[in-house]
Amino acid sequence: MTSKARAGSTKTDKVATKAAQAESPKPRKQIEKSDGEKLSEMELSLTVLWNSVRRWLGQRSNANAVNGLSDLDVFLLHLLVYRNKPLRGIDLAFALSIDDLHLVSYALKKLAKLGMISSGRVGKEVFYEATAKGRENYDEFISDRERYLEPAMGFLQKSDIDIEALNLALRTLSGIYEQAARAAASARGI
Repeated sequence: MTSKARAGSTKTDKVATKAAQAESPKPRKQIEKSDGEKLSEMELSLTVLWNSVRRWLGQRSNANAVNGLSDLDVFLLHLLVYRNKPLRGIDLAFALSIDDLHLVSYALKKLAKLGMISSGRVGKEVFYEATAKGRENYDEFISDRERYLEPAMGFLQKSDIDIEALNLALRTLSGIYEQAARAAASARGI
């Protein structure tokens, strides 16, 4: 190739490179989000997470021998097994941050009717605890969780996300939202 041909080729290459650069999208500057936008994204993520957890509990429950347990039923049963001691309905409602005690009472009656929990009186108070059938359901849940959910969570360990720190952050957020709810209710005179 002659030196003129090489020079022309280089010039053509430069023109082609400039044309390609002009056509390719330029990286946009990252627009800084406001605190409100960041908070909205977090709330959306938490809502999607909550609905996904409820779907997991519902699908897992429907595939089980004891069909038709709601997510609240499952949470209450698991809390009784996990705490491994008799608890009052109000204790369970408090632990799950549920204001409507009648929802908890209804779920506890349903679980008792299914033989998953038993109740006993101590004075005027009614205490609930998981039965062998309830513990068996919980053990099956743990087995399903180990099979379907935990392998998918492997990315957390690979990305150095500390589950305990995440749990602490979520509990802290719960407290912040509880306090904000009380402040808003107080401001409205409720």
